[in-house]
Amino acid sequence: MKEIEFDVTAFEKSESEKEKKGKPVSKVPTVRTFRADVQDLMKDKAVSRSSIAMAEAARREARGETRFPVQEKETHLGRIIFILFLVLAFGLGVGAYALIGTRFSLLSQTATSTAKEPTESPITISLVNSPREQILADISIAYGKTFLPTGGSRPLEFRTSDKDGDRVATLSEFWSATQQDAVPTALLSTLVDRFTYRVYSHSTLAGVISVSSRSYPESYAAIRDWEVSMPRALIPLISPWYDRKKISALYGRAFKDVRIGKYDARVLYDLDGTPLIAYAFMNKKALLVSGGTEALDQALADATAAAK
Repeated sequence: MKEIEFDVTAFEKSESEKEKKGKPVSKVPTVRTFRADVQDLMKDKAVSRSSIAMAEAARREARGETRFPVQEKETHLGRIIFILFLVLAFGLGVGAYALIGTRFSLLSQTATSTAKEPTESPITISLVNSPREQILADISIAYGKTFLPTGGSRPLEFRTSDKDGDRVATLSEFWSATQQDAVPTALLSTLVDRFTYRVYSHSTLAGVISVSSRSYPESYAAIRDWEVSMPRALIPLISPWYDRKKISALYGRAFKDVRIGKYDARVLYDLDGTPLIAYAFMNKKALLVSGGTEALDQALADATAAAK
């Protein structure tokens, strides 16, 4: 067999020629941008930035757009937040009105419904054919109809009738109609048969009975002897809203000497320290018996001012 010779030099030459005949590499053109064009104009044509800006503005105006682009001051998110804020504020306002406004309205209506005009005109209570309990009930009802400023007073007038017609009741008639036990004759004999009854307003309503004495020493001695029975006799008259079931606990309690204003007085306190009966002689003739120290103090001040 004949061997075929392999020419390495010819092979390498052939491959080299093939590589030379390959496709030429094409050059990718540079991408044009607005910034690059502007830079070329400013460099090659000596065009200023202001002239470029004016030319762009003219083109925008020719297209019907604004001459210069306007940046929106508020974004959609800002608008949404603002609307939500308005809705929240409105809801809070409505809720506050529903809660606070209604409450103030109710308070205003309550204050209007409970406000009362001062009632200082006399109240008349009849003793004619009226049992003791009815008279005590009438006094309590009169207190319920009394609305006074602090320190104000209102008279209660007790009336009876005889052959001469309707008239103001005397002290003895008043005691007789309102007492279970007779008032000591020793006391009644020292007092004038005319009296006045007024309701005074302070921390509570209390009655004050004013009467004149014929003899100060005798009246003072007689009323001191009556102190043991005074709670049962007087508390339902001058403190009608006091619980009468508690009066029995006052039996045997001693009156105390106190100073009310510039006057010496005697006061009975209950177990809680509440003054229930207080009496004092304003002078040698005027005796005042009250359902509390505040009312007695006011009555003494009024009587002193009236005497001047």
